[in-house]
Amino acid sequence: MMGRWPRTPFIRGPQPWTLRRLLRAGLAGVGVLTLGTVGLGLAGALSTGAWGRAWNLRSELLPIEVQDRRGDPLGVIDHCQERSAVNAVPCRESLSVPLSGVSPAFLLAYVAKEDVRFFSHAGVDLGRLPRALLSGAGGSTITMQLLKNSVLAGHFDYDTGREGLGLVLGRKAAEFVLAPLITWRYGRREVLAMSVNSLPWIGIGQRKGIYDAARAVFGSDPADLTLAQSAFLVGLLPAPGRYLVSEDTPPETATARFRAMRRSQLVTLNILRTRGLISEQTYQEAAATPLEPRLWQVEYAGSGGDLRVVSAVRRQGYRQEPEPVWAMQELVRRELRSSGLDPRRVGRVVLTIDAGAQAALSRRVSGEGETGARPPGTAEGAAIVDVRGGGVIALASSTGGEQSSQPGRQWAAVARRPVASTVKPLLYAVSFGEGLTQLSTFRDEATRYGAQAIGNNSGTFLNRAVSVREANTRSLNTVAVQVGSGREAALRRVLAGVGYTEDPGNRSSPALGTWRASPLSVAAAYASFASAGQLCPPHLLAEAYDRSGRPLPLPRRACAELWDEVVAAQTFDLLTGAVQDRASHVRFLRPSLADRLTGRAMPLGAKSGTTDDVNDTWCAGLTPQYAMAVWLGDPDGRVSVPVNLYREQAACRELSLLRTLPHDLKTPPAPPGLTRVGGVAVPLAGLRPRNPTPPSPR
Repeated sequence: MMGRWPRTPFIRGPQPWTLRRLLRAGLAGVGVLTLGTVGLGLAGALSTGAWGRAWNLRSELLPIEVQDRRGDPLGVIDHCQERSAVNAVPCRESLSVPLSGVSPAFLLAYVAKEDVRFFSHAGVDLGRLPRALLSGAGGSTITMQLLKNSVLAGHFDYDTGREGLGLVLGRKAAEFVLAPLITWRYGRREVLAMSVNSLPWIGIGQRKGIYDAARAVFGSDPADLTLAQSAFLVGLLPAPGRYLVSEDTPPETATARFRAMRRSQLVTLNILRTRGLISEQTYQEAAATPLEPRLWQVEYAGSGGDLRVVSAVRRQGYRQEPEPVWAMQELVRRELRSSGLDPRRVGRVVLTIDAGAQAALSRRVSGEGETGARPPGTAEGAAIVDVRGGGVIALASSTGGEQSSQPGRQWAAVARRPVASTVKPLLYAVSFGEGLTQLSTFRDEATRYGAQAIGNNSGTFLNRAVSVREANTRSLNTVAVQVGSGREAALRRVLAGVGYTEDPGNRSSPALGTWRASPLSVAAAYASFASAGQLCPPHLLAEAYDRSGRPLPLPRRACAELWDEVVAAQTFDLLTGAVQDRASHVRFLRPSLADRLTGRAMPLGAKSGTTDDVNDTWCAGLTPQYAMAVWLGDPDGRVSVPVNLYREQAACRELSLLRTLPHDLKTPPAPPGLTRVGGVAVPLAGLRPRNPTPPSPR
């Protein structure tokens, strides 16, 4: 007799957990988790476009090499976030160096601290993950950190200002998927080189890479970093922003911050010692080195193993000058894009910048020139252009006494401030095209513009007839308003054509400089007086090359006729009169005996200007080869320029730099139809020059 059939052969009661079952369940869980991570990583990489950028990571991270007009290096430009588009990396100052140019001590400390098995895994260290989860330490490898700092920056949670577990997991999953890819494609040495050149330093958004870290912190080349310095830098990596300290930071707070950095340095050194990578003696020597970074003034006590930090504060007078191209990088990108070029496809650019002139102008703008240091809140912007084509020779800006370090906030190029009396030579050039000359006379007396009473800066009137030349030399507002009467429409067309913008809130005469412009626009306008009346749009790019070294086309706006050549030459002479004539208030710009002996006595013309509220003070001038404009003031237009800077003509003193520049052209243009009467340039009798129609606003 057959036994009873069980209710079902497939349903059984609970079975006890055995070691074998636990292992199988664990492996199944790992498999599910791995597949889920891979799926999430693939989705994240595809949705952000990181897959293609990771495949082309080398070219994405390779910056644009920048040279000056003579081929001297000016720095590099990252491929970075442009407007709302997210590209390879956030905008940070950087300069790439090969591994051979990095100290072995730094590479040893960096790999040992961040990813000791870097040369044995494929981008993801699976053995490190469980320990990271249990200890709460970071589980990212150097390869994963490179991805976070580059192709994944601006997505998920990093460099976005967003937080959340989902964003973190999404980024980690994308790193998990992409890390083996770039390890296979580039190899570990290349990945390491890209990593050390893209590390974020000194706070996100400011500096990037070992070159800038070594230069900014210790004033050293990366190849010369000692073991103690290397351990200090590596110790900063979890939170590089803590390195920064202001003059207002309380001493006890600053000291505590530096002690924390010192502890991180010792932790890094101890890791090297415990792993047998350095000897006990080497450890002791590095730990006993009293480091003093450039930003910090540190007092130590003890010696050897007992070396300790007593106090640490910000060093007085500390300044960190960026690479010359840093503050111009966004301007270069804009110019590349306006020429139809994708900045990410450009390998090298040659700028019209002269490295020597740029360095000299930057020193002056930073307060190291003749004008001396400026008080907080007073900014300066200055620009020099070549009158032959409009190439920018030098461009420098400050904001509140600090060097501008934000791309796109280059005050000399983008500021819009009232140009004050620097407009008067443009007004007189308009009148020279309508029959007036430098010798035409007007009375300096009480004058009105509508209901507004017009006064001079001196507060008095000469109450006599003065020539246009003398009126410009003395900057008489009364004569400017009289000359502008009936010519306001023509002046407005010229101002719009040279790139100035009207201030709708100021109803005074445009002959008094109510329109607004940047120093670069003012310099370009003045350059037209030395270029036979041609207005040439200022530009930075001279040449551009792709990654293979092939030249790229640079279509450029052509120069446009702004003045009759006789009018331009007469206005150039008018400006030199403002320096040379007896009534000049900028006598310090006259050539000295040393200038004459060294061949620097070429003609130089200038015109100063100050707004009624003294929130802006200007000076613009030119030589036969260069034009320059300088602005000093409050960028927000709320605080007056200090009295000493205004009275000492600080802005005009900067123009003395023009005489130090190399000149191929040392005499101003002398077109046919121009003669001299009493040493003053005027048209030949019967000649009535006419200015062309001003170019349309751009």
